[in-house]
Amino acid sequence: MPADPKSFWNAKILGWEECRYGSPAAAPTSLERLAARLSTSLRRRMDRAATLLAPHLCGRRVVELGCGSGLLADRLMAAGAAGYHGFDIAEAAVTRARSRFAGSARGALIRFDVAAVGDLPPQGDALVLSLGLLDWLTPVEMERAFAIAQNGNYFHAVAERRRSLDQWIHRLYVQLSYGYRSGGYVPRYHTVPEIEAILHRHGLPPCAVYRRHDMRFGIFVTDLPIGEAR
Repeated sequence: MPADPKSFWNAKILGWEECRYGSPAAAPTSLERLAARLSTSLRRRMDRAATLLAPHLCGRRVVELGCGSGLLADRLMAAGAAGYHGFDIAEAAVTRARSRFAGSARGALIRFDVAAVGDLPPQGDALVLSLGLLDWLTPVEMERAFAIAQNGNYFHAVAERRRSLDQWIHRLYVQLSYGYRSGGYVPRYHTVPEIEAILHRHGLPPCAVYRRHDMRFGIFVTDLPIGEAR
């Protein structure tokens, strides 16, 4: 039976963030330490997302799905966003995020709440983004993630399904690290035509696709004019 997503991420998210975006030495096992050292693509993904979004943030309200402990929030606000609202299924992540910004100068403009994507209402004219969350959603939840941005803009990082050594290694790591315990609750890989079909069903603009070799099989899909899409 698949793991309960809420319990899975409550137990995993803070340690995962520390290993992937902080110090690999914090990883609890040799396998995780190796994975952390090989995760430069995730750090570059976050840096590149902040850079690509910066020209489109002035005066915009930003909604981040699967925000974790809010690692991206301050960078988006510093780039000109009018407000930020992060949602995550894991209470541990939201608690850490709230404490991170308690008393900060921008704290009044930054909010974090516990919520699943399937429970969120439409987000008006907000810029809705996520970094890797869509890989963990069911097909219905993935559709919802795009639908709630119907009157705004979307910017999502996803794992593109392709034949590559990097992806084979990732699949192997997932299975060895936790896949055998999670009952099949593991990340999915997507093709651009699959994503375009979702966009079409919800009347959303076609996506620009941004690929870079240093992001390995990670891509951005967005309706923003990000310039280097290919």
